[in-house]
Amino acid sequence: MAAIVIGASGHLGNAIVRELLAQDRAVTAVARRARPAANLDGLPVRYVSADAENPALLDSLMPGHDLVVDASAPYPDTMAGAAEIERIGRAAAARMDMIVDAVRRHRARLLHISSFATLPDRSRGFLRMRRGLLRDSHPYFAAKAAMEARVLEAARGGLPATVINPTLCLGPWDQKPRERCFVARLLAGEAPVSIAHVVNVVDVRDVARTAVAAIGAARYGEPIAVAGHNLPLHMLCGWLCELAGVAAPKTIAPAPFSVAAAWWSEAAFGSAGRRPPLPALAAILTVMHETCDPGPLQLDLGAAPRPLSATLADTLAWYRSIAYC
Repeated sequence: MAAIVIGASGHLGNAIVRELLAQDRAVTAVARRARPAANLDGLPVRYVSADAENPALLDSLMPGHDLVVDASAPYPDTMAGAAEIERIGRAAAARMDMIVDAVRRHRARLLHISSFATLPDRSRGFLRMRRGLLRDSHPYFAAKAAMEARVLEAARGGLPATVINPTLCLGPWDQKPRERCFVARLLAGEAPVSIAHVVNVVDVRDVARTAVAAIGAARYGEPIAVAGHNLPLHMLCGWLCELAGVAAPKTIAPAPFSVAAAWWSEAAFGSAGRRPPLPALAAILTVMHETCDPGPLQLDLGAAPRPLSATLADTLAWYRSIAYC
């Protein structure tokens, strides 16, 4: 299996690159950066600096590869009006159609990394209504839902396609800008408030192992949730701060209050023509979490969650190695 990994310098994309290499698979790593990111240093990959949303480029890369990993899906992280949300959803669907068409033409397989936020909502009553309103009012959810729907539709039509839905990913090899790193901001004292809400934390390496195993086992056409450990976010923050030897946030805010505050903050920055320092999406995704445990399919694929203590220690060591904290 030779694979093209779109988004190879991203957190999940990089973990999948490493999992494929560990299984002696050839990898073409595609990212927009002119030079490979630090998390690709020393890895025996063919690096291509390009925008993989160009159909001609993807067609030119496909010969000799029988797997495409889409780990660089659009990630709109700021609020938008109804018309813009609809436009973003259409653009995301068109992008996915392009990738699906290329995979189909070259008789390859597709692995698409989606989000836990597209999984069925198990909540009831007011909580379900509130989550529905949040989903309908942010382009992130429109984009994720549109792309996943296109992949599953293609799978029903016979395309060998796998969809992976991870929860909150931690672990090494995250290379996103520091200002968007929750852990780096927390340990620098830039996140003075934590949220009283249970989240599910999964190691990025366990997600990669599940994803590659699912492709190998030909588990096509069904979203595969990948979960880890349930714990309140304020406890997670406290644990990370204890490991780093810094003070934990003293204020713990109720989940609805944190979402409302983040929403109004982003709106205020937007009205001034400025990008918010921390988009409201982070708080919104936090309250979207439900308590969940690894399912039988994840366990059957050999991806039981590793100890959370190991994940947090490796997360901290990685961010320190790239001088993020």
